[in-house]
Order: sequence, then C-alpha cells, then structure tokens
Amino acid sequence: MSTSRSKIALVSDAVLPFHSGGKEQRIDHIAKALVTRGHAVHIYTMKWWPGRRKTYQHAGITYHAISRLYPLYHGKRRSFLEGIMFGLACLKLLWVDYDVLEVDHMPYFPLFSAKLVSLIRRKPFFATWHETVGLQAWRHYIGYSAGTVAYVLERLSVKLPNHIIAVSDRTFAQTRTLLHYTGPMTLVSNGIDFGAIVKAPLAKQHSDVMYTGRLVRHKHVDVLIQAIAKLKTTQPRIKAVIIGDGPERQRLEGLVHELGLEANVTLAGRIEDSNDVFAQMKSSKVFVSPSTREGFGITVLEAYACGLDVVTVNHPDNAAQFLVREGAGLVCELSADAIAASIAQLLKVKRADKATVDASVFDWEKSVQTLQEAYEL
Repeated sequence: MSTSRSKIALVSDAVLPFHSGGKEQRIDHIAKALVTRGHAVHIYTMKWWPGRRKTYQHAGITYHAISRLYPLYHGKRRSFLEGIMFGLACLKLLWVDYDVLEVDHMPYFPLFSAKLVSLIRRKPFFATWHETVGLQAWRHYIGYSAGTVAYVLERLSVKLPNHIIAVSDRTFAQTRTLLHYTGPMTLVSNGIDFGAIVKAPLAKQHSDVMYTGRLVRHKHVDVLIQAIAKLKTTQPRIKAVIIGDGPERQRLEGLVHELGLEANVTLAGRIEDSNDVFAQMKSSKVFVSPSTREGFGITVLEAYACGLDVVTVNHPDNAAQFLVREGAGLVCELSADAIAASIAQLLKVKRADKATVDASVFDWEKSVQTLQEAYEL
C-alpha cells in the first residue's frame, strides 16, 4: 500500500486520557506520531467520554464509541463480560472505511470479530501483541480450569491476525515458542516520549521512592508498602509516592493506615497530565516496579529518562527485569525484605557515582518508523 495519507483504524477497549496503563500509552503515542506524519488516525473504543456524542476528537485523532462503557474489572480481575461485549461491538468495523486495521490483542475477543471483518472486506489486519501468557501462567493467575480455557482462547487468538506487532523482544520470542505462532511478525518496541521528559520540571514535592502504574493485584504494590514499613525502622523520614488507581486502591489505603505509614507513603491517585508524573519522578531517587506480569515495562524506561535507579522483581512473567541496566538498578525476589534491601542499597549510592542510561534511544519516533514499514505506508 502506498499513499501519502492513509486512514488507520486502531482498536482498543481502553484509551488515554480516560484510562491509563502501558497499552494506553502505546496507542496514544503511536496515534499522535502517525497524525504528525500525515495519516488520518481513528481509534475505535468504548464510550469513555460524557454526553451523547459518539465521537471525540483530541490531538488530531478521532475516537469512535462502538460500544457503551463496560467496567474493565470484575472485582480484582479483568471482566470477561467487558471483553465479550466489546468484542461483539467490533463487528461494527464492517461499515468502517480504512486502509490499515490494527487491533489490540487484549482481551482477545475483538480479534475474532476483526478476523470476520477482514475476511468479508478482503483486507488483512494487524494485531498488537503486548504479552504472551502461556498455560502455566494462566492457571496460576485464574485457576486450573479457567486458566486452561484462557490458554485455549490465547492459542486460538494468535491464529487470527494476518500480521502480529510484538511490543518487545520477549513477547516476540514467546509468541513463537509458547504459542507456536509461525506467521508474519514485526518487533515494534514500546518507547517513551523522551522530549517531553526532558522538558518536564522538577516537582516541589521530593521523595525517595516512586511507583506509577495500575493498582491491581499482580503489580504487588502492597509488597512495596510493606518494604517502606521495614525501611522506616532505620529511615523514619523515608518518603514514597504511589501514582495510579485501580481495584486495589482501597485495600492499599487500609494497609498504609494499618502500618502507620501516613507520613511516609502518599497514594496520589491517577494524575492526568503525564508531564506532572514525569515531574514527580524527576524529584525522586528510586523507582520500584514489584509487578510479576509485565509484557514490557515502559515505566522503567521513563524512570531511567528521569534519572532514577530501578528496582524490579525476578519473575518469569516480568519482562521489565530485562530492561534493568547494570549499575543503574537491581532485580530482586518478590518480598518486602528483598525490595527494602534493594532500595536501601540504591539510596546509599551518591548521585555522582550513579551509572547513566541513555534513554533517548527508546524514543517513540524510532518505533513508529518501524511500524510504518510494517504497514507498508
């Protein structure tokens, strides 16, 4: 396909600025970059915005509501109902004119509708693959029976796209090995908005430890809070800022109160402006990601760009650990003791002795160029 202005349809159930997370950051940055390069970008999602309008425009991108807004979570886990209903709504893409169709692989169900659309329209479609889970991880996450069903769904889903866009080296490799995918696949790595990070000022509030991300069970923010409680015994003025929201927030607030950490841990909630998040990160010292499920780990790269050292955990489903650079972070076991010890070790290192990481190499522009080539634009 060769055209100066292509209509690109991106499909995702959750998008910025209404819901934050790694995949939301990715689609937002890529969409904006494609607009800058002269393409017409349309995002098809749930109706996140108020009012009767079925479309919403921001930064040159047109957002289309193809379903009503369903809660993403049922309790502490992703909602199967939301996935199914949004997947069915994706059949509306039959009446959408596009040159390129790319569908977020989670929550799997939209891929089945996209396949039908692709066959009827006689146009191939791409799928963004954020992480490969596999049988054992699914069973550990949601139980033996439900995990087996989820794995079968994952294996079926990977057969549907004409071309997969993998967001990391690890996802690329595991899609081949764990899911036995043999079709076309392009590595388009996640990245960061390096220019925005450089321009972000320092926040007035300083901290020792930072976390930013969703407050969901597999992120294990509770373990970080327990680590801060251990550090308080020797560093009574230690400060930690936790940015983000999610189904775990109320429980984490209770834990902070239970451990008497009101003066040490700030649960800042969701911060809308990413520049404000970068400002908070720049005013901290150590970034901690205790997550055991990361398909990539954008926040680790953002932390490096903000000049922080990084602590993350050694777990087979945590791809963020492979982004940690020697001399600029530590990978430890998932325990309050191990995380506390790692934080303490990094806090002792003088700023002049810290290793530097050239985060500019992770800028989104490099990824978008590779994506355009995969689209053949």
